[in-house]
Amino acid sequence: MSPDHVGNLRQLLIEQFMLHEVQHHELEAGGSGARAPRVPMAHALIDIYKCLHQGEFGVGHTIDHPESFKQRLYQEITDGTATPDRDRGPAVEGVSADGTMLRVHLRALPRLYAQDVHRAVRDLTRVCIESARLTRGSSEQFFETLDRFRILNQAGDIILAEHVFAYPSEWVDHFLSDVRALARRIGQVPVFSHSETYRRLNRPSYRVVVRSVLKASPLACLLEE
Repeated sequence: MSPDHVGNLRQLLIEQFMLHEVQHHELEAGGSGARAPRVPMAHALIDIYKCLHQGEFGVGHTIDHPESFKQRLYQEITDGTATPDRDRGPAVEGVSADGTMLRVHLRALPRLYAQDVHRAVRDLTRVCIESARLTRGSSEQFFETLDRFRILNQAGDIILAEHVFAYPSEWVDHFLSDVRALARRIGQVPVFSHSETYRRLNRPSYRVVVRSVLKASPLACLLEE
């Protein structure tokens, strides 16, 4: 893994915590060196894993049938699950160190396409299907990324508002060991859901897409939000 990729991974993790973690902490001004690391409250390790997994493999496994996928998408947007954020959060966020994979937040669609949510759902379905077609991923690269996360965490390199955010090293070692053992047992990289804590505090409602596919679609304006 190149130094640039490591730096990009570090920035990706910082951005994830900026969006979904720091609002759940009381942060004081002052140097990070004077304080013990803060253990993330809104992210279990499985949520970091999920982000990095999506960045490598996308979510093609969720598209079993295009029409049912589109129906589920429309229902999630209109049943209140994806009601617009009061703070008008970003429409997209990165989930890969190289910037190629994004989460599109469904809460942005009613806000930006209030007059034609059906069209937005149709266009996003196409983006998701094309993204799944293009995304393959590498198990070797994914486990290398997980190991790099382990090193960044252990070194205290994930710093926000002058505070280090880090999990106890033994938690990370145990978690990654269990993931590798499970992958060997089932013959593939496992897919996990978000933790209950993450769902309760952050109410995730999104779809994962390839940036270039989104940019070439009628929904390209989401990249400017």
